[in-house]
Formats: sequence, structure tokens, C-alpha cells
Amino acid sequence: MQGPLELVVTGTEQRYAVAEGECLTIGRLNECEIVLTDQAVSRRHFTVEARGQTLFVTDLDSANGTFVNERLIHTCSAAPGDTIRAGSVAFDVVGHGETRVVSRSGSSDVASMIGSSADITLEPVISKRFEPTRFDWLSDASSHSDTGAPELNLLERAQRHLSFLHRVSEVLATARDLPGLADATLGTILEVTGGDRAAFVLRRRDGDGSPEVAAARERVPGPSPFVVSRTLVTSVIEKGVSTFAFDAINDERFSGGRSVLGQQVRSVMCVPLRTSDAIFGALYVDSLSAAGRFSEADLELMAALGNQAGVALHRVRLMGEIERLLLDTIRAIAATIDAKDGYTHRHSERVATLARRIALEIGLTADEQQTAELSALLHDVGKIAVPDSILNKPGRLTEAEYEEMKKHALHGARIISNIQSPAVTAVLPGVQYHHERWDGSGYPEGLRGEQIPLLGRLLGVADFFDAMTSTRPYRAASSTEEALAMLREKAGTHFDARIVDAVLRLYERDDLRETGWEDLLPVRSQAVLSPPVPGS
Repeated sequence: MQGPLELVVTGTEQRYAVAEGECLTIGRLNECEIVLTDQAVSRRHFTVEARGQTLFVTDLDSANGTFVNERLIHTCSAAPGDTIRAGSVAFDVVGHGETRVVSRSGSSDVASMIGSSADITLEPVISKRFEPTRFDWLSDASSHSDTGAPELNLLERAQRHLSFLHRVSEVLATARDLPGLADATLGTILEVTGGDRAAFVLRRRDGDGSPEVAAARERVPGPSPFVVSRTLVTSVIEKGVSTFAFDAINDERFSGGRSVLGQQVRSVMCVPLRTSDAIFGALYVDSLSAAGRFSEADLELMAALGNQAGVALHRVRLMGEIERLLLDTIRAIAATIDAKDGYTHRHSERVATLARRIALEIGLTADEQQTAELSALLHDVGKIAVPDSILNKPGRLTEAEYEEMKKHALHGARIISNIQSPAVTAVLPGVQYHHERWDGSGYPEGLRGEQIPLLGRLLGVADFFDAMTSTRPYRAASSTEEALAMLREKAGTHFDARIVDAVLRLYERDDLRETGWEDLLPVRSQAVLSPPVPGS
């Protein structure tokens, strides 16, 4: 009677007997009959069952597959001379009492090849679905009941990952817009994975769903453009799976990918940018220097980052929609005020356009430019409390009527202060103080010089310029040149000379033309997606 078959770890003296009818489970769990510590091996990776001189091998839906003679299998038979591999661990199937075997795959020492050649493809492309609320590495840590090193390593890993995710959540929570979110995410990816290049890819929102690179970052910019594999990214987005390639350039699955082969990409990871309800895009990172830069643990961590970044992106988009709603409401209010004053049609819109340009010219930030624009749209909102008989009087106002008209600045500030929003609160100085004058002759408080908030000084110039170039019932419109001459004359007395100089520079560049509303600019990136691979 023949003895039991044995599994011999290639390159070692470790031998495991498999008796007739016996079924052994191989994986990382301590409950498995054969326990492997390789992190590329799943907790319950595959089983072997002996029937005579044949082993029946069954993959247990492992993350990166089971291979018999380097062929990916689900269920397969193996006989003496065959090799079974999970992750980087290979087993030779031998008959009882045999001391040496040469596998049919032509490789008698797979384990030794790991350390001797970084160009050998030891793992296939791993495609795995990570649910946003589930972390397998925590299960791995809790499943070990012994007090040995494997448990400590897993607990340290879990602690490190949790600490990292907590720090990332704080960073992403502060992102207010897409550029800020993408920059924080890409910086984190390169820091944690040690990759060379990373990209933030989004599905287009115009209906066709095709992806586009929204932002990208490289540790050291290369001589050629950064091209992201469209095939890989599209697959990750459509299937919702995270993908990792140990050595992409030597893997036949990427043989048609020009972005991979042409740029000599080695290791690569790509995960969905998602919430529990939707997939918005993908996060991509690769390494050009060596195979094996990333591991399945890196993939798990990056997938968790993709989930957090997806939630942050959803929040940023909701904030954007709220801001757009706020802008539309403010525009509607401005249009209502302009309609009430029949002689100032679209006055607020024109002042807003000029105010934003002046803000840019004097070096204000993007947020400050938007505040100037919003303040200009609302600068005359207090006129809603001024009687129509004064607003639409076809002639000069009496002193009493003028005093009533002057109250519109305070009326406007009082109305706006009822809206509890930081974006709206920031516009108050412009609404309240746009009629103050540099020499203290303005209203409502008679402030002078730099006592007047910058927003008030900026809007005072923009408001005056548009008023002088518009027709009023008591005078004809002045030309642009005439209005600029009056600004020069009043610089340093009525107006801040720095603001006046900015308007003069805009005029010299022919940049005072009236334009429509500008759309928010998309995030600019130097990376692109590769052209679709035919047949992919």
C-alpha cells in the first residue's frame, strides 16, 4: 500500500503529509491545518484533498488566486511532480518517501527566486472588492489567539492603519474644494505607498461617464507626459474592485496597455473613489523603479483611503451645490433690487464683474475675489427699504430725500446680517461701507483712509465707475475715459489710490469690457488618460 502524498515547501525541508481522504486547509488563519504568514495569502486560501495518488486542489475565493504549475485554477487535480502556489509560497507535490522532485512547471525552487530576481512575476493581478465599512486586516488581527509574533505584527499593522486613517480623515475633512481635496489625497498616497506617481481620476458628469484625470502628482517629473492606463481605470470604476499588479510590465494582462509598457510601469495600484452608494472615480498610483513596490496590505489601505476620499468628494460637491444655490439666490436678490430701481438695470452685476477683476489685480486670493463679487452683488440690497418715490425720482433728490437714500447702506448690512453663513457674513463690510470716502466725507460712519475696510474701498471705486458710465435721469452717461479721469482726480481724496491704479491698469490692458458670469475652472493636471485599447 502506498503511503500518503506530501506537500513540501519548495526550497525547504518542511513537509506536510496528506492522508487518504483527508482535506487540509491552507491559509493565514491559525485554524488552518497549514498556516502561512505570507501577507499575499488569504486567511483561508485553498484546500487539498487526497484521493489515491492525486490531490484535488480547490481555491477558496482567495484574493490573488491559487496556481497549479503556474496556471490559475478554481478546482484542479495535482499529482507528484506538480507545484501548487499561493502568493510567494510554493509546494511541491511528492509521493511518500521521495526526497527530491522537479515540478512540471520547470521551476524547482520558486521560493529562492523571490530574493534573487525582482523581475520575476510572482503574483498575478489582484482584483478585490473592499466594502467601505469592512476592514479585513482587523479580522485578521482578531482571529489570532496565540501570543506569538504573527499576532503582534497584525495588531501593530491594525494600529498603524487606524492611526493613519484617523489622520487622513482630519485632513480630508478640511478640504473645501476639489483642488484642495485632490492635493491632500495625492500627497497622502505617495507618502504612504512610496509610489512614484499618483492620479485622482473622476467620472465625467456630462452623462457619458468616461473618466478623466482631475489632478496628478509625480515625485520627480519625468521627460514624458504622465499617462494613466484608461483600460485599468475604467475597469476599476465599472466593476468597483481594487486592483494591484506586482509587476505590470512583465504581466501578459497588460500586454496591450501602451501607457504601462511605454512608460515602463512596474508595480501599479488602482482603487475606486467611492461611497457606499456611488463610485465617483478612481485613485491610481504606480512605481517606475522596481517590481514588488506594493503589497496587498497597501491595496487594502489605499482602498480605505479611496472610501474616505469618496465621502469627502461627495461632501465637497454638496457644498458646491449649496454655494451655487446661494449664488443663484444672491443673483436673484440683486436682480430684484435692480428691477426696483428702474435706472440701474444690471448695475449690481456689472459692479460685481469689475470688483472681481480689481480684486484679482491687487493680488487678493480666490476666496477674497469671490467675496468681493458677492459683496458687489448685494451692495445695494438695502434699497429695498427705500421708498420707490425716492429711488425712481426723475431728478435730483432733496436734502431730506438724500438722507433717506443714504440709509440704504445700513439697511443692507442689517438685512444681510440675518443670514448665518460665513460666506455671506464676509460680504458685510462691502455692503455697509462702499460709500465711505478716503478723506472721511462719506457715509454712514465717516470713516477715513485705511479705517475703511478694504472691501468697502474696492466696491466704492467699482460702484462709482459703473454709476458714471451709466445713464441716470438727471445726467447722461460719461465715457470710459471721462470716468477714469474723474477717478484719477479723486484718488487720494475720495478713493484709495491703490484701487484706482488697479482700474487704470485694467483699462490699459483693455480689460474693462463687460462679460458674463465665469464658470468655476476645473482642476488642471499634467496627467492624461491613455487612449482606449482596441477591443478593451
